[in-house]
Amino acid sequence: MAVMTAAAVVAATGLLLQLPLGAAVGIAGDRGAPRDPPRPPAPSQKAPPAYQLRCWQHGRLLFDEAPVTLGPEVRQGARLVAIDRNGAPLMVTVAGETTCQVRPYLNVPNLALPH
Repeated sequence: MAVMTAAAVVAATGLLLQLPLGAAVGIAGDRGAPRDPPRPPAPSQKAPPAYQLRCWQHGRLLFDEAPVTLGPEVRQGARLVAIDRNGAPLMVTVAGETTCQVRPYLNVPNLALPH
């Protein structure tokens, strides 16, 4: 079990290291140095697009993180770039035995959670 966990962490780390400079990904439970809270964009600037990042290994979800921001050069590392049925970009990349999907983040409330 420890070997599989270590392999998953190494694969996810390798995948994240391939992300372009400026990409921001935080994994739940990350106990790194405290970060400054994100600042709202200036009124004259348009907010950067937010994405949802999901990665699987051997059919098991490693992590599901949203919202994340990615630079426009992220498409260069994608193995598949497509348009979903809503006209939004959908990107898939494969690194070793890990597959990751990037799609636009829609802040939709989870109806299963209490209000």
